[in-house]
Amino acid sequence: MKKLLLLIAIIPFLISCQKNDFDLYKISFPMDITPLGAKYKIREDKGYSDMVRYNTTDEDLLFFDGYNFSGSLDDSNSLFENSLSFFKEIGNNKIEAYKILITTSSEATEFEEMLVEKLGKTDFYYQKTEFTFRIWNAEGKTYFFETNSSGEYNGKKFKSCDLFVVDSKNRFFINFASAGGFQYYGDYLYEKDKPENTGKKFTYRDFIDQREKEDGKDSYFLKNYVK
Repeated sequence: MKKLLLLIAIIPFLISCQKNDFDLYKISFPMDITPLGAKYKIREDKGYSDMVRYNTTDEDLLFFDGYNFSGSLDDSNSLFENSLSFFKEIGNNKIEAYKILITTSSEATEFEEMLVEKLGKTDFYYQKTEFTFRIWNAEGKTYFFETNSSGEYNGKKFKSCDLFVVDSKNRFFINFASAGGFQYYGDYLYEKDKPENTGKKFTYRDFIDQREKEDGKDSYFLKNYVK
């Protein structure tokens, strides 16, 4: 009888382990979306002229390095549900980028802590009053990570974050992501591609040091920069 009760107790755990056979951190680019579309709930969004976006809130896909980031700020409003999107260019059948959006404060905080611990210190780090912007390059992928603590819903403040992960060789999506709080990354890449920097190590910190030397400490590249 005790063995039977123990078996009944661990069955849900075994099922949950079997269901979580997908992890965003482990995927490689380019990726075929077809097997995922056949197995999970994914919606195709063709509202772009130069790319296709696939959106999902399927809990079985919302895993990053073993961390499940599913949740919702308001169960009655799907706009505030944590989600995942895959991206591909028009004319290309392979996924070369994905975006995680987290609108629940506790998950956003935990995800940020986990990501920083996983990827370590970064040269690209800007911090404003209620926003942070970080970029990492690791194992052929570029990670654009933003946190936002300015959100307010039903009179209460909340923290959100989003992570845009791109194949580092795909300049189309790199350029797409290099906007807003990440716009200086485009300037860095332009400088990095110059003949005098080609073939040698030229980090974002090298770029910042160069800008400080040439523009002075008041350079707008240094404003809100975290060394």
